Amino acid sequence: MELTSVYKVKEWLIQQIKSGDFQYGEQLPSHLAIARKLNVKTDDVYDAIDELITEQVLSNNLEEGASVKSQHPFLYPLGELVSISKMIRAKGYEPGTEFISFDEKPSTSLDATTLNLPEKDYVTIIERIRTADKQPVVYCLDKVPTRLLTCAQYQNSNESLLEAIELNSSTKIAYAETEIESISYEPHISDVLDASPHEGLMLLKLVHYDQDEKPIFYSFNYFKK
Repeated sequence: MELTSVYKVKEWLIQQIKSGDFQYGEQLPSHLAIARKLNVKTDDVYDAIDELITEQVLSNNLEEGASVKSQHPFLYPLGELVSISKMIRAKGYEPGTEFISFDEKPSTSLDATTLNLPEKDYVTIIERIRTADKQPVVYCLDKVPTRLLTCAQYQNSNESLLEAIELNSSTKIAYAETEIESISYEPHISDVLDASPHEGLMLLKLVHYDQDEKPIFYSFNYFKK
């Protein structure tokens, strides 16, 4: 298995945080310094940091750059599973989907911990925008073990991730745990949602479990306020 330079940078940053070499709130070294240390291109460092910002491992400040983000200590159980389509319809709008990317990549150590996977097991990553009357309102990043759902299987589904997983793996999603957080600005996400740097976002982070309490997939859903 050949690991990409972006993966190498992501995993190095994650391990630096886990070991305490990078403290919460601490600004990261420069992109050039990281690139030189890991012998990769600065573009790979930019991409890795952008992905970790989206995944809420890092935070971004317009003036200071990326820093290590403090983590919430608790996840809260939801009484029912979240359907963004139902949320949009409840407000009187027609839901839609615009796909950004599909990919299958080796799991990072954080992915492996969250989904209880062997490290570097492949995960299917789906990046999409949910729309209300064709206007972007929610950015979604979903990660599911590839053994449960491949990109091709999802693309041949009706676009419901829960239904696609249950259909292709005979896995029944029973409940989810969530974190809810107000986010001031995230460059990539704010851009795809057509939100200004001064327009806040709400993050709904979900980890879905089956009836045996095994994690099945997790999602980052950024709502435009």
